[in-house]
Amino acid sequence: GVRVSEHAKRRIDRIRDQGYVRGLDALSIDELRARRDECLAEREYLSLIRRLVQGRAEILKAEIERRGSGGGVPLVERLSEILAGEQQGPSRGEALRVGVPEEEMLNARRRVERLVTDAGLSDPGALDDASLESAAEMLAEEERTVSEERNDVLAALDALQDELKRRYKEDPSLALT
Repeated sequence: GVRVSEHAKRRIDRIRDQGYVRGLDALSIDELRARRDECLAEREYLSLIRRLVQGRAEILKAEIERRGSGGGVPLVERLSEILAGEQQGPSRGEALRVGVPEEEMLNARRRVERLVTDAGLSDPGALDDASLESAAEMLAEEERTVSEERNDVLAALDALQDELKRRYKEDPSLALT
């Protein structure tokens, strides 16, 4: 039905499809570059989601630790300190940074907000210990999923980069087009 065709249009699904990096030598240079750019964009999108999920996980971890140590500073007062640890590291030593378009940043935030709402995470302090624990597990699971997707994207990206490098070596003038 409609659901399947919608699903197939997602960039991550196209990239993870077995045929995405098959027969690269038969593709035009423009198609190779388009796929490479698609992988770069998806990598940045997934990195953003991962950072958002990790930020939420840090907040939960802090609440779990606070309870374990018998109280301490209320979570709200530690939030800025926790979130300050969210700096973005460089990705794989590449100079080229692809920014995440506004719309995708919105989608990433919505995806994580949905998770947060489903887990009742908007106020971790109000959760009982069992709910807090299961919310933390749910975030860990989401992070694993995103990391797996990201690894698949990186594998596709590497295959595309290798084919592009091969072509540039064969015909250095291509690198200038």
